[in-house]
Amino acid sequence: MSSSSSYSSSSSGAAGTLVRPFLVPDDARRELRKALKEHSLPLERRHGYVRPCPLLPSGRQCILKDLGECGDTKCGNYRLGKYAAVRPDFLQFCVEHIKRQLHQRHELVYCSLGSGQLLFDWELLERLTQKEKLRIRAIHLIDTAYGGEKFRKSAARAQRLFAGWFQECAWEKDGQGPCPVRSFLSAKEFQRWSSQQGEQVDILMDCDAVSARKPIDVDLFRQSVLSAGGLCLVLSNPAKRICIRKSKKRKDLKELVRQIYRNEVWQEPREDAHGSKRRSKRSSEKRSEQRSARSRTRERERHAAKGEENLWQVGVLQEFAVLELLYGTVLVQCSLERWKV
Repeated sequence: MSSSSSYSSSSSGAAGTLVRPFLVPDDARRELRKALKEHSLPLERRHGYVRPCPLLPSGRQCILKDLGECGDTKCGNYRLGKYAAVRPDFLQFCVEHIKRQLHQRHELVYCSLGSGQLLFDWELLERLTQKEKLRIRAIHLIDTAYGGEKFRKSAARAQRLFAGWFQECAWEKDGQGPCPVRSFLSAKEFQRWSSQQGEQVDILMDCDAVSARKPIDVDLFRQSVLSAGGLCLVLSNPAKRICIRKSKKRKDLKELVRQIYRNEVWQEPREDAHGSKRRSKRSSEKRSEQRSARSRTRERERHAAKGEENLWQVGVLQEFAVLELLYGTVLVQCSLERWKV
């Protein structure tokens, strides 16, 4: 397989740049798939990332050794520690929801936010294309490591290897043509390109992409780039997985599932704890409002009583003024002294 001249290097950083794929020999691809039927992909921590081991159990070289994922040993999604089950479980979670929600679609457009060194994306797409027999029409990869100031050679190498893997049979007579893999440096850049090109995605992957999410309005981004009925699949740290679907008619976002990983089990969030906190807060606010209302009522009553007393005193003094005019000062003074008593 040779790369077309229409492909350019991902290091250029231009929006929507087509990734120039590496040549992946068919025998290397077959060897890896054969190994995966008997063993899981052997992984190790290398150069700060979790990567496939350079050698397969058979002793042959692993063509995917340059792919990788987060190697932070303190991360709640770290694959080689006590949370080793999180990513494999999330992979199965994604496959199940994609099969359930998108099974009627002839071909899918895939986008990965914060895709980095692409190990998880490879695992998912390999599973969808080989076992579930789904066709991927186009792939869009978003990460600052693919160009610009934060460019990493290792990320560009992983990207080209990833692109080469999914060009299998692309130029054969009975092939369906190449699967274009495009590179973007930010979510905003992809959102703008998506709007201009009219390209929306069926699967939006957000696998531990915290830094890529920070500078954007996440809901607006998802709503903008997802096709009607499309899915956004999220893995956060600490381990939490979410499936969000864009409705077909109203085009709004609906959260289908939210689960957290606790005590080695995926479970629904403790709604009772969170709910009781919210209810307690609402009750406290209500009590505070009631106290304020009672305080305002008492204040108004005090002002009213004071006003009535002042009016009564004014009325009495006015009466004495009239008496003074009629009967003289001495009589009024005597009356005032009696009133004070």
